[in-house]
Order: sequence, then C-alpha cells, then structure tokens
Amino acid sequence: MTMAARLQGKRLLLPGLAIFAISIYVLSLLGYLSPKAPAWQPKYIREWSPDANITLEVDDFSRLPARRSPRYAISSSVMTSRFSQYAMMLAYTLQKHNDLAALDAELILLVRTEGKDAVTPQNITRLENVGWKIMVEHDLEFENVDKNQIRPYHRYNLNKLYLWSYTQYERIVFIDADTLCKGSIAELFQQPGEIAGAPDVWWDILTDTRFNSGVITFRPSIEEFHTMVKSVSDPRMHKPNDADQAFLNAYFKFRFHALPYKYNYNIIMYQHHRSTWDKLWNEAVIVHYTTKKPMPNKFCRKGCNEWEPSEWYSMQCREMLAFYGYESDLPLLG
Repeated sequence: MTMAARLQGKRLLLPGLAIFAISIYVLSLLGYLSPKAPAWQPKYIREWSPDANITLEVDDFSRLPARRSPRYAISSSVMTSRFSQYAMMLAYTLQKHNDLAALDAELILLVRTEGKDAVTPQNITRLENVGWKIMVEHDLEFENVDKNQIRPYHRYNLNKLYLWSYTQYERIVFIDADTLCKGSIAELFQQPGEIAGAPDVWWDILTDTRFNSGVITFRPSIEEFHTMVKSVSDPRMHKPNDADQAFLNAYFKFRFHALPYKYNYNIIMYQHHRSTWDKLWNEAVIVHYTTKKPMPNKFCRKGCNEWEPSEWYSMQCREMLAFYGYESDLPLLG
C-alpha cells in the first residue's frame, strides 16, 4: 500500500473513532448502557408522603392515588381474653367462605386491653395473624349508668356502640365472636335502611318480634353514635342490668328490618325447635352458639343437648389450628 493510501485511511478512521466515542458517551448519559436491574426489582423507588397522603415515584415525581380503603367492614368484638380464640375461629371461617377482596371488605375487631380479663398482647398477635385489624378502645362511660349492675357476661357489650363512629366504612356487618360462618355474607352489605337483624329465638318462642344483636348490618353515623351514647342514660331505653341487645331493640324499635334466620342461626333451635333447625341447616350462613359456648377439652358428645353443633365446631376448630400451626399452642374447642 502506498503512503498516500495509508494517509487517506487514517483521515477516514479518526473521524469514525470520534463519532463512536461520542455515541458511547451519549448512550451512557441516557442510561442505555447501565447495568440492567434484576427482574425482581420494582420499576420505581416509592416514597410515602404522609402529609399529601399520596405515593411519589422518585424517578419522575408523578403523583399516584393512595390505596383506597375498603368500602365495607366485617366486625366483631373481644372484650375478654377468653373470647379471643372464638374470634380466631370466626375469622378463619369467614375467609374460608368469603373473598374479602371481592367483597371490598376487611375484618376489624374491637378489643379491650385494660382492666380485668382484658385481651393480652399475645391474644392480639394471634388475632392479627388470622386476619383481624385490631381496634383498641377504652370502655364507654354513660351518665347515671352503673355498669357493675349489668350482667357480668354482658358487661362490656355496650362498647359495641363505638362501631357507629367508624364512618370510614359505608356499611358494617357485626358478628358476635361465638359464631361460625358457613357461607357467603355478601347479601348483608346490600341491605337497605339503617340497621337489620335476624329475629331472636327462645325456648318457647321461635320468632321474636325483637332482633338478636349477635348479627347486625348497619350504616355508621357519627351523629347517631353520639345520640346513642346519650340515650343509654335514658331509663326508657336502657334498664340497669341490660346490655347492648335490649338497648338496640329499644333505640331502633320502629326502624330496623328483619334478616332471614340463616344469618343468625341460633343454637337454641337445635334443642327446642329441632324440626326447624334440621329444615334450615343446609342454608344456614352464620351459626350462633348463644346458649352453649364451645369449651376447651370439655366436649359435648352424644347424650348432651347440643352434641351435633358442638361436634361440627370441633371439626372446624381442628382445621383452623392445623392451618395456622397452633395445634400445640391452643386447645381444641367443642
């Protein structure tokens, strides 16, 4: 190759190298040559802004809406440590038969953590583990009402009124902890009116004109909450030894409407109205252990009055304990 040809080649090569170097620099600035993040890493680094209640994406500062709270709540209450395992059972069976995300609902549990027999930190850990969102409240106080006159096993039930102040939810379904769910409760969120409950049942009355407050669906209202708290002090609304059920029936006497039996399937029917119990069992959604509470290691077998519902409870309890790995920590109830 002649000298002229070699010089001509150099003149062509140098500009090409310069263009290549400039291209590499520009691409690195744009990030195309940076090492790729692993596939499992999130696309954005997210930061929480509590003041604005939004999520910020750091790389472009675009504003994203906050996660919306559920429209509805499924609630219960545990005022004493003893009832915590009942609430665990309720949460397990509710989620077994209902898709909370599809319902746009969450589980909230009203608990009392101060005073005699209160819920313990260990109880709360287990309750949260099975899906409850814990709402700790102090005991409600009512003017001219001596709560010590209220029957001991119902003494703290008026704390249930707190739920009317939870107006972050459009509607709340309250279910006593001493119940089990065996079907969908979606219909309870679509009820009209202020409050609905199933008729109460007694040994001599199959259909009471009053509702049992163990399962109710209602619309929260802060105004209603304040009015209710004041009304407890009215002797026309609340007798000295009564708890929440008698008060709610008096307060909503002409405003509630009835739910079907299946949403509060009272165990008292098993002994005193057996034909009705057998007829409706397959459609029952919530079974309520009113007069016979499941007990640890004191099983009700053939020969006792409620042996079949108690046996069924034991089966569900065994399943729950195994699912959460509590077989060695908690007793079998039945």
